[in-house]
Amino acid sequence: MEEKNNTKDQKKRLMIPFVIALAGSLVLIITLFLPFASAKDDYKEYLRKYSDDMFSEEIEMTNKEAINLSLFEYGRIYAKTAEMGIQKAMSITCLVAISIFAVLVILTTLFSLLKKPIVTIIFDLFSFGAFRLIMWDFNDRGVIPSRNYGWGIARYFCYIGAAVALVGAIYLLVTKLKIKKERKLIQNSAAE
Repeated sequence: MEEKNNTKDQKKRLMIPFVIALAGSLVLIITLFLPFASAKDDYKEYLRKYSDDMFSEEIEMTNKEAINLSLFEYGRIYAKTAEMGIQKAMSITCLVAISIFAVLVILTTLFSLLKKPIVTIIFDLFSFGAFRLIMWDFNDRGVIPSRNYGWGIARYFCYIGAAVALVGAIYLLVTKLKIKKERKLIQNSAAE
């Protein structure tokens, strides 16, 4: 009976760090769909004024939809431009970078769900690095910031999500190590 109570207590102790790590990784997933780029002042007004006009016929995006562009939408844009042969190498590179970020974020979430803190930490750091690489590339090529677009809210969500997932995973790791140490102490005292 006492062992059953210990198991329940241990599960309770793991719940808070688990929820923190999972919440951070879910914020990272949300980052894919939040505005990565937001139209600026006059350009934003232009897009609103002609909101029903097509921004891009190839991906069926209206001006209204182009006011805020997520990484997911940039992925669609780069996939279409690569398919059309427009700046194919650069488009494929951007599409691969966005896809790598998406896969890393999904893996961070998966290992958070599985309560594997070390692997969660690794994938969290890699996903944050991939995001920073995408930001550097967009900045270096003048995509964002530009005359028409500035950074969107996704960048802040990525920082928050990565930090929260990291804190939760470290907290989970420390809690697991403490529980393991307590189990050894109990086993050693029971053996005596």
